[in-house]
Amino acid sequence: MNIYRVVKKIAKPAETYLIQARASTIELSGEKIESIEHASTEGLGLRIIDRGGLGFSYTSNLSTKEIKRVVEEASLNARYATRDRYNLLPQRAFSYPRVNIYDEDLRKVSLKEKIGEAKKASRAALEYDKRIRKIYKTVYHDTTYKIRIFNSEGLKVSYSGTSCSISLMVIAKSAGESQSGSEFDIQRFYEKLKVEKVGRRAAQKALSLLGAKKIKTQRIPILLDSLVGSSFLGLIASALSAEAVQRKRSLFRNKLDKRISAQELNIIDDGTLEEGLGSAPCDDEGVPTSRKILIEKGMLRGYLYNTYAAAKEKKESTGNGMRGSFKSLPGIGATNLFISPGRRSRGELIKGVGRGLYVTETLGVHTADSISGDFSIGVNGLWIEKGEVTYPVCGVTMGGNLMELLNSIEEVGDDLRFVGNIGSPSIHLSGMMIGGT
Repeated sequence: MNIYRVVKKIAKPAETYLIQARASTIELSGEKIESIEHASTEGLGLRIIDRGGLGFSYTSNLSTKEIKRVVEEASLNARYATRDRYNLLPQRAFSYPRVNIYDEDLRKVSLKEKIGEAKKASRAALEYDKRIRKIYKTVYHDTTYKIRIFNSEGLKVSYSGTSCSISLMVIAKSAGESQSGSEFDIQRFYEKLKVEKVGRRAAQKALSLLGAKKIKTQRIPILLDSLVGSSFLGLIASALSAEAVQRKRSLFRNKLDKRISAQELNIIDDGTLEEGLGSAPCDDEGVPTSRKILIEKGMLRGYLYNTYAAAKEKKESTGNGMRGSFKSLPGIGATNLFISPGRRSRGELIKGVGRGLYVTETLGVHTADSISGDFSIGVNGLWIEKGEVTYPVCGVTMGGNLMELLNSIEEVGDDLRFVGNIGSPSIHLSGMMIGGT
């Protein structure tokens, strides 16, 4: 059945969101294949608005009979839903940004080649150092998808995308002690995966923690690794949602155009970023994506909006209407959210710290209170003395408040790295409380 015709036949404002995807996953233990999985999915989500009442239904069966059922269910839900004048559909867009997110050659890559790449990562880790005793798990994964969005306002857009990833966890042993290390790489294009680099980095991380010591409770300068910085930025992302602000559940409520951090901090959300994992021509409502400066030199300049939140404030959507899947309504989410990099390398930042802790791993960032900003998390890292990394540190905690952390930023490095669609460089903090012995 032609989905676009279905929408046009509905006598009320309506929208369909259709996704078709296929994925491959290969899991190795050492160089032994543990599992190979291939999966194909497709699904349709339908929104109907009846005099402000919002109805929603979805299906993974695209037969004519099932689509008719979905239309009937969404219509019934809309008829009896609470009326809300902000339930609107976006208008038709006349242009969309071009984004480079689809690898046409991925379908030509054989299963044998993919297995070979996963094994390369494992071998690179084992060959890096004789203390690497075990490859706990190596996982290769790729996805190809197509998304189509139609609505009764004349909006009609579709696009395709791909992603490939390799991840690895290794075990290092020495003098009766064992430590684990993990690493990953995610790319839009298969040929850009750095599998051997992933293996070596996983080995380096495991080895770097051997012989770890504890330190005394103290307030000291901190250097956050880029991956750790991304974890904290994920917390900030939820506070930048206009929906969270409107519900009075944001740390940044009533702070627009006010200073919320040190001036060294600039945060951008860019749905048009070249090969970005959060890049797309439009969001999940069909609104064009764009580049938005959210925090500029420590000043809060804006929030992220979908169509509903924007209507509440008589504003335009920022193109941040995001769905978890075709089974859910669009909420608000970041596209590619990142901290703008600085000019100096991580090595130069380490020298600038002088004496302190280089935090390379965190445990429990998700437990932080995104409303108050309070957090207390486990951390591992490397002790810095006289501007040099000296010995590993584990079994300590870092506590404080997110606003305190933001205002203690001294400098950001040039090593911007993304974890999915969230990116950060290394971050030098003037001081945070570390709980040790």
